[in-house]
Amino acid sequence: MASPSRRRCKSETRFSSALPRSTSDTDLVSLQSRSTLSASTSLYCIGQSDELVICWDIREEVDAGDWIGMYLIDEVLSENFLDYKSRGVSGSHKGQIVWRINASLYFMEAETKVCFKYYHGLSGALRATTPSVTVRNPSASPVISEEHPQTLSSRRLISFSLSDFQAVGLKKGMFFNPDPYLKISIQPGKHSIFPALPHHGQEKRSGIICSTVSPVWKRERFNFVSLPTDVLEIEVKDKFAKSRPIIKRFLGKLVVPVQRLLEKHAIG
Repeated sequence: MASPSRRRCKSETRFSSALPRSTSDTDLVSLQSRSTLSASTSLYCIGQSDELVICWDIREEVDAGDWIGMYLIDEVLSENFLDYKSRGVSGSHKGQIVWRINASLYFMEAETKVCFKYYHGLSGALRATTPSVTVRNPSASPVISEEHPQTLSSRRLISFSLSDFQAVGLKKGMFFNPDPYLKISIQPGKHSIFPALPHHGQEKRSGIICSTVSPVWKRERFNFVSLPTDVLEIEVKDKFAKSRPIIKRFLGKLVVPVQRLLEKHAIG
């Protein structure tokens, strides 16, 4: 009675010892089908190195809203990027983009380790991450400020101001020209992967320009804080007045990505 039992144990041992080989073979196949993101160098010296090139090879679904962010090496939250760029090529599974790194509050130390991450625009899924890249700042002060961590904690938001608005060809009322004003707000982008944050929904209103279809707001300035992935919504509305009939208060709307405003400002 003992002999068959021993033979069964040996058979089971031989069967289980084969499992690691099968799993290993599967891993080799899956490694070849994974998406990859790579950097042209592992050491970038601000003001001295050649351009940094980020290349992607995405095996999963891609979307025109896909984007790549630069992060501190230990950052885990997708919204805490140091810089952000669209891929530059719509719907491409493979491609590359040039990334210029300038001295800023993010690189006040002599060396800072960063990585780059590729995110799917619709789902927010992380597709791929580069190995670590060391960013060296030759002009960095050896003295580390105690306020530096606080600066990094608020790196996600940027501040900017807008002025000199103009609307052309607004719709006339049946008997009166409109009395237009602007309602301007910051909202998450259409394909934003981020949840609503406290700065979303901030709203400013302009003064009213009486009886015109081509209003100009020259002397008004509006300040905002936002993420580069947010959008600026500008709505033109007609002042409500009970003394005259108004068919429709809405006169027009413009939605502009904040990233586009930043790029135009940088170009000049």
